[in-house]
Amino acid sequence: MKTESPWLHRGAIFVAFVALIAIIAGAVVTSLERPIAATPAAHIDPAFEFWHSIIGSAAVLFMLGLAIAHRSQPGWIGFAAGVLDAGSPHVSPILHAVLAQVFLGAIVGIALVTSASWKLGPQPVEDTWRPSLRSLAIAVPAIILLQTTLGASYRYHALGVIWHILNAMIVLLLILIVAVFLIRQFPQHRTLRPAAIALAVITSIQVLLGFTTFMMLILFPETSLAVIITSVLHVTTGALTFGAGVALAMLIRYNIGNARSLTGQ
Repeated sequence: MKTESPWLHRGAIFVAFVALIAIIAGAVVTSLERPIAATPAAHIDPAFEFWHSIIGSAAVLFMLGLAIAHRSQPGWIGFAAGVLDAGSPHVSPILHAVLAQVFLGAIVGIALVTSASWKLGPQPVEDTWRPSLRSLAIAVPAIILLQTTLGASYRYHALGVIWHILNAMIVLLLILIVAVFLIRQFPQHRTLRPAAIALAVITSIQVLLGFTTFMMLILFPETSLAVIITSVLHVTTGALTFGAGVALAMLIRYNIGNARSLTGQ
């Protein structure tokens, strides 16, 4: 991994921030344009869609710069996801939501591997639990991405809400299990413990926001300000959950494994 310049890390953080703003803007547009039920949509100020497009395009261009500077697979995967995402809203809004998460996840990956803590090298530890944490690490971002797909499918009437709710419980359970495993096995680890706590907290907030949004939909009209705010917060925290899941998965794969792979012998 190319980690020579601290500006590359700062640039990755900046691009991640821009991408998150684009996701928030998109959530606002979606909440106004496509109510969850078949009710009349609220009026959308064209400025909302304009700025969503501008911010999203800027994020993709910045990602191209990151991909060129970092010269890594995550950078080019992120750029490809961003380009596809830009053209996907009119083809499949569900795919649009999923690609936005992949785009953000790739940026988080670059930000992580260019960070000071990553430059220190791994803090090798052995995993004695079953199933192995290295296996669970792959499952965490995958199931979070599935949850995004189910949420978008519900919003666009492809699936019922029950699948989104059931998978939310699975996501929370899996992440809490992984977090507890990490904290109990490696309570003094400099990166695994804080990353596990952060993901568990963000996921818990996300699940709470999901149920809050569901209750708001029961109590208020779908185009009301209360529903729009909770929906946007839910989408935003979902993006943060996926980013934190990607970061934890990378840290697990980086620090946990057999002694030969970790020490480079």
